[in-house]
Amino acid sequence: MDELYSLMRDLLEVEYNQKALLYVLRTIETAYSSEREEDAKSIANSTKYYLKALQEELRAAIDKLDLYIVRSAEKH
Repeated sequence: MDELYSLMRDLLEVEYNQKALLYVLRTIETAYSSEREEDAKSIANSTKYYLKALQEELRAAIDKLDLYIVRSAEKH
């Protein structure tokens, strides 16, 4: 059961970070609309890094879930 709680925390962390990424993307949109191109480029590069990190977190959480399912199936 502790594994499921840990997994849920991981998934909630990814969800929170996705919301933060959405905020960053809205900031990029504002930067482009106000023609602050250099700011927009900087934010876009940061967003790429952030998105890559989120994908890794999500992949790790899914791997944990897969492992949990396999272990549960072996017990039954």
